Amino acid sequence: MNVAGALLDGLQRGVAPLDRLRRALYRVLAPWLGPWIRSREVRIGLHGALAVGGSLLLAAIAPLWMLALGPLLLGVPHLVADLRYLVAKPGLHRRSGAWVVAGLLVASSVTADLRWGLVGAALVPLASSGSLARRALAAAGLGALAFAAFAAPRSTALGLAHAHNVVAVVAWMTLAVALHEGAGSRAVRWGTTLAFFVGGALILGGALDPVLLHGPSLPGGPSIRDHLAALAPGMTPPWGHRWVVAFAYAQSVHYGLWLRIVPEEARERPAPRSWEASLRALRTDLGAPVFAAAVLLCVGLAVWGLADLAAAREGYLRLALFHGPLELAVLGLVAAEGRAVLRP
Repeated sequence: MNVAGALLDGLQRGVAPLDRLRRALYRVLAPWLGPWIRSREVRIGLHGALAVGGSLLLAAIAPLWMLALGPLLLGVPHLVADLRYLVAKPGLHRRSGAWVVAGLLVASSVTADLRWGLVGAALVPLASSGSLARRALAAAGLGALAFAAFAAPRSTALGLAHAHNVVAVVAWMTLAVALHEGAGSRAVRWGTTLAFFVGGALILGGALDPVLLHGPSLPGGPSIRDHLAALAPGMTPPWGHRWVVAFAYAQSVHYGLWLRIVPEEARERPAPRSWEASLRALRTDLGAPVFAAAVLLCVGLAVWGLADLAAAREGYLRLALFHGPLELAVLGLVAAEGRAVLRP
């Protein structure tokens, strides 16, 4: 058995008790769980409400814990979700020139320089098969962003740090519309999106000021001064604190969307599936090498976090530099060719 097979077998053994528990609960609660089992929209609506409401609550009571632990526990799985649903399932990695763009994206993480990835994103519409006008418009927009990164690298990186959580919501909505066109589907998804922006407006508007950043800190994690320097440099209270908490909130919603809602969107059948089946599907979609690397990276990052929380978090953030430009590249391709490019 190869490494991927051994890891898959071990993970399936680990989740088997959870699957048995879920089947037992379904049998007991079947009269009340019918809509949950049958309707993708019901599950998306509930997951969306939990992602937004739970993130807002945590941002109010423990934002420093969110900023320290969120990337270590959920960061790599959400990067995997990006690759799986935006690249692997639609088959975008098989397109001509894909490996050139991939090399530039990887260079962003290796060199800790966002500009490489933005150049790669700007190239994607140029190599697409859309109309000349659409390709030129999409490339011009991404090219302007890449130019800004060369002209003002620190300001552009800071702006994208905050904006990439909004870009993730746009990417989800774009994928959802590509896969599901029904009016009911649009209502559920727009409801979640509207709630997301309302939550951000409450934070930035001062609704959480009485409790802002008074929650407990995490031993070994970055301090509030670290976060203010990284996410709100030069800002004075209360605006600096508001932007830090808004980032924690938006990042948490980002993770929730890509780890719970996007898998619901992309599943071929509307009914939920077992944990074991989900792991097999993940292994199939990613391929053995990427699946094994993702599992080992999750474990390695968690172990690193136990030894040095702040360093592990910084390591993850550097690794994740590629995924903002990746989402922009996919949106640029959609702008050039249409949403159909995201369908398997």
